[in-house]
Amino acid sequence: MVMTEKQPVKPKLVHSDKPKVRPEPGTLEFDAWLLKRAKERAAKHLTDEHDLGDHERGILAGGYDRLLMSDEELAEEEKAMDQAQQQERRKHLKSVDSE
Repeated sequence: MVMTEKQPVKPKLVHSDKPKVRPEPGTLEFDAWLLKRAKERAAKHLTDEHDLGDHERGILAGGYDRLLMSDEELAEEEKAMDQAQQQERRKHLKSVDSE
């Protein structure tokens, strides 16, 4: 930020108490405003900088002990989790014997 002798450069506000102008929901103006806002946010978040699906730089989930597991232990745990998930999906189904 460059300051001059005549007039100092004012810093940009980080937060404003003034509510942003928002059209009334259910109107055409609101639909246009919402679409524009969604496109701006998508352009901001869906860039190459935020690469979705890169498991090396993504969000970590699980306990710290999982980070210390070997590849074999992780494979066994993932297999057990897949089996448990399949059983969970099928628990509402009834077995019918065809004789």
